[in-house]
This record gives sequence, C-alpha cells and structure tokens, in this order.
Amino acid sequence: MKQQYLVTDAIGQLGNAITRLLLDRGHSVRVLVPLESDMTALNGLPVDIVFGDVLVKDSMKQFFDIGNIRESIVIHTAEKRLVTEFRDPMIHRINVQGTMNVTDICVKKRVARMVYIGSAHAIPEKGNGEEIAEIEHFNRDLVQGDYAKSKAEATQYILNKVTLNGLNAVIVHPSGIIGPYEYGESEIVQMIREYLSGDLTTVINGGYDFADVRDVAHGVISAAEKGNTGTCYILSNRYVSAKDFLDGLQDITGYPPIKKVVPLWVAQRTAKINRFWYGLLKRKAPIDTCAVFTVYPNAKYSHSRADNDLQYKPRDINKSLADTLVWLKRQDKMRERELQQNTPASDAV
Repeated sequence: MKQQYLVTDAIGQLGNAITRLLLDRGHSVRVLVPLESDMTALNGLPVDIVFGDVLVKDSMKQFFDIGNIRESIVIHTAEKRLVTEFRDPMIHRINVQGTMNVTDICVKKRVARMVYIGSAHAIPEKGNGEEIAEIEHFNRDLVQGDYAKSKAEATQYILNKVTLNGLNAVIVHPSGIIGPYEYGESEIVQMIREYLSGDLTTVINGGYDFADVRDVAHGVISAAEKGNTGTCYILSNRYVSAKDFLDGLQDITGYPPIKKVVPLWVAQRTAKINRFWYGLLKRKAPIDTCAVFTVYPNAKYSHSRADNDLQYKPRDINKSLADTLVWLKRQDKMRERELQQNTPASDAV
C-alpha cells in the first residue's frame, strides 16, 4: 500500500538510501533539505523537496503541512556527526535541539509514526569484548564524546514523549555506515581514499562495526512498518579490526598491504607530537585518519532484536567494501566529467 513518508536530510548518505528505497517501493516521499545544500544526491528523484532548518520550527511548517499528516510517517535522519576527540557546539544544537523541534511537531501533528535515527554510540560501551545490546533508558553522562552524548539525550527525549504524550515512535541505532550514496567525504571515505593514494602507511590497532547503508535503510523502513512503539533497535553488522578492514581493501584492489600497526595506547600517548609533525606535512596524523577505529574501540554490538522483529539481515562486510569502492570510482568519474564540461576550451588546450 502506498504510504506518505517525510524524511529529514535526504541528501545525507543514510537519508538518501532510505529515500531511494521508499521510492523503489512505490511510496510518496517529501524531503526536508537545508537551504543552499548541494542537491546532487536528489537529482532525478521524484520527491517533493521542501527547504527548511530543523533548528527553526517555523521553517518546517511547509514540510509538515500535508493533508494526510496523521497517516504519514516521519523519518528523522538529520544530524551532525563528528567522530573525533575535538569539540563542536553544533553537534548538540542539531542533534538535540533539532530533534526536539521535529519531535514536538510530530506530537502536535499526531503523525502516524516517527522513526528516529539514533546511534549505537548512545549506548554505554562494555569491556572485555562483551556484546552491547539495546537499553531502555539513556543517560548522556554514561557515554563519551559530544556525538554520543547528543544522541543519548535526544533518544531519551523521544522515549519520554512516547510515555508522556503517546507519541508513536521507534528508534533505530545504526553502528558505522559504509556503502554507496555517500556524496560527501565522510571519515571512512577519507580513510579509504588515503589508502588508495598510498598516503596511509600506518594503522592504529583499533576496531569498529560497519553496516551497509542499504541494509540499514531496509532496517529503518522495516522499523516504520513493524517496529514496536517505544522500542530501540540496533542496526549493526560485526566488529572488524582496522587491520582486517584494510586487508579487505587490499584483497579487492591488489594494492600494497598495510604492514605497520601501532597499539592504540601508543598512538594516544604520542598523539600531540604526531599531530604536530603530520601537520607540518599538511596531512592528518594516523590517530585522526583512523579515528573511526579508535574513538569507539569496544564497538561490538548485537543486532539480534532487529533480526527477530524486523527481519534485519546485514550482508558480508567485504561485499560492502567492494561496492563502496565501485561507488567512489563512479563519483570520481562524474566529477572529472563535470570538470571537463565546465573548463573553457582555451584552458583545456
């Protein structure tokens, strides 16, 4: 049955993957896009585009002004993500205040359902290799880093609205995301490009959990269709070490393997001096290049609840790596073609 969906930030990798999958299934999609955004990700897609800012409620009036709003599903993907140790005040503003604004409007409009894209990092980590499962209450003081704290705070706000205001909401917690539909330069894309260029010669001994964006998109839509109200679902894949991740790239590309692996504690102790020296070379230090593997070193998540309730089935990580490389090559060719088209004939000689 055709359903009306409203998606915030459909130009981001996950939001774009969700939008494309909804369209493939024959649903109607209205998207909220910040002003002056690069619209490449939406080119050719039959979506209703509305410009607005999640930080300004009045700017979202048109987005929510739809005849069947009480039968519509809102998927809130808009966020500010920064996987480093550095601070950014916009993380809290967008991830917390922006989410509060969207949630409040969903309560007021009595939307049929709201699906919030949280983060697995909102759940406290566990040591000794123990798997991390869903929790029922979120506390920003129990997690580390601005991003994780903001997602924990926003998640609890929504859960409170479920209890106090009857909001029909489901929350999904993706782990790291790789795969196609990345039109920007995320941390993992930057690291892959450094490896392909030969600039990445040292890796930090950390690890992470990556899920394919297409699998996460399926999980999100399944949560919208059949998820239990007030329930959180982790959408992850499996833990992979930084060395194994890069070895996977090496197997696919045939590029030289990474031979130097530095223990995380060594990298942390020498971070300042390494950042100084690499800064002189106008390059990122290994601890920053490999930040996705070092900021959350105990990222071992269980997705069994999503498996059972949402029929979530993540694909093999190496298949996702291969598809990511294909996507990056495709994007590079498109940029090269655009550059040639925009270059005056006199300059091309």
